[in-house]
Amino acid sequence: MISFDLECNNGHKFEGFFKDYNAFDDQMKAGLVECPVCNSREIKRLYTGCSIQAKSSLLEKKQPTFFEMVRMVESYIKEHFENVGDRFPEVARAIYYGIEEERNIYGNASKDEMKELIDEGIPVVPLPKIDDIEN
Repeated sequence: MISFDLECNNGHKFEGFFKDYNAFDDQMKAGLVECPVCNSREIKRLYTGCSIQAKSSLLEKKQPTFFEMVRMVESYIKEHFENVGDRFPEVARAIYYGIEEERNIYGNASKDEMKELIDEGIPVVPLPKIDDIEN
């Protein structure tokens, strides 16, 4: 069932209910739609704004912010990687060159130390300290 706002040539506005758009169109062409006030059959459809309601589950899905994403990555790393602290550059090199067993690690390194590791071809990813940049 659909409803349309209608208006006759005398300016009377009213609402009409129809099975579907085709039923509305057929009744208009056949001259069956008339004004309830003055019985005029010179009717036009008024175009009004429409309302589309999305499923609530679509509206409830909130995309994480950049900071939330970095926190999720940080949380995953802390849960699944070994913290080697300030020894990160040495341990990363030892793993890369086969001196220590291969494993996932994280820790602290200066910008210069990170650059040296990258220049050596050691695969490292610097991550920002989110608490330092968020505010």
